[in-house]
Amino acid sequence: MHADTAHTDPESTQPPLLLISASDALDACWQDWLQPWWQGAFSRCHSVTAAAAVLQSQLPTIALLECSDADQARQGLRQLRLRQSGLPVVLLLHEAPVAQEWDPLLNDPRNDHLVLPASNPDTVRRILRYCCRLLDTAPAPAPAAPVTQPQGYDPELWAALQREEFELFYQPRIDLRLGAICGAEALIRWRHPERGLQQPDSFIPACEASGLIVPLGYWIIQEVGRTLPAMQAAGLDGRIGVNLSFRQFQDRQLAPTIERLMQSHRMASHALEFELTETALCSDEEHVRATIDQLSRQGVEFSLDDFGTGYSSFSLLQKLPITTLKIDKSFVAGIPGNADDEEIVRAIINLAHNLNKQVIAEGVETRAQLEFLIRHDCDQVQGYFFSRPVCREQFLTLLSHDHRQQAL
Repeated sequence: MHADTAHTDPESTQPPLLLISASDALDACWQDWLQPWWQGAFSRCHSVTAAAAVLQSQLPTIALLECSDADQARQGLRQLRLRQSGLPVVLLLHEAPVAQEWDPLLNDPRNDHLVLPASNPDTVRRILRYCCRLLDTAPAPAPAAPVTQPQGYDPELWAALQREEFELFYQPRIDLRLGAICGAEALIRWRHPERGLQQPDSFIPACEASGLIVPLGYWIIQEVGRTLPAMQAAGLDGRIGVNLSFRQFQDRQLAPTIERLMQSHRMASHALEFELTETALCSDEEHVRATIDQLSRQGVEFSLDDFGTGYSSFSLLQKLPITTLKIDKSFVAGIPGNADDEEIVRAIINLAHNLNKQVIAEGVETRAQLEFLIRHDCDQVQGYFFSRPVCREQFLTLLSHDHRQQAL
């Protein structure tokens, strides 16, 4: 791709620029190069994975991708264009691309390149003008604007997603017939640089309210996809549960985006399960049903979380391809001993089995609760009695130990 040197309309709107680099020095260089003529938003992600999640909910953008070789560039471009197929990308190189392996990338009209040691503001301007032409926009000299995040997003949470401050923890599920780990629920945490590890209750409500839960949800699926091969190598023979919220169902591209993520990470559908709440299912019943049906045809399974706490569960069980019910921990907390909770737990287990569905009891913390669930034929459990949610490395260790025990 060759830079276009034509002059541009001063009234044109400039698109956002997204720098993908772990380098603070490169970030500072770009901000210097863009002063004072670039009025579009400028932001930075530390990795392609973080950028892919951001692009899912961002306006048409120009990406600035730092890469060390052609293979890294090729993989990065593939992942980014799963989110925006026409995305103009400027490859930021530390040396001239002389090898033939660069030719297919540089012959793609959507790509340009900038050799960083030889770069200067004039070269940057020419390249960005060309990229703007691809988006039917054009930059022009204008006062600099502050870096902004998409409207409505909490600035600190938006920055946390870009900087990859979020982490996934995994709480194992135990098959009560086999006495072995049969899967896990993926649970998000925020490792705040000053306040330390934050629980989801401290930030998920804000993500839900602003809509940031949509790109964050796609990031979670990507992270699960990246970790699944290591989990399966450690002995996982089951599903990883991922929560879907009502706000995610407001994204009309939810099903095709999940399908693309599964394809790009080569995730087998039998390894993934989406956990739904009644709030999510009742938000737009026709759209929700179509989305679930589309994913179900690909082999993805769905569970209904916090079953028994709402009013519409029974009708939903008839309409949707839900394979598993999760007994809410508020009922489990009362067993044994509370007659009402005992009756509710027994009723949910019997209902699920009569409908050929599995049952998972959440919040199991004592041996007495476990023994009650075993007596009444519950299928799976999760809770502190077996394990708190643990980081990726600890979960892999649990899987390996469990697999060795099963082999004895």
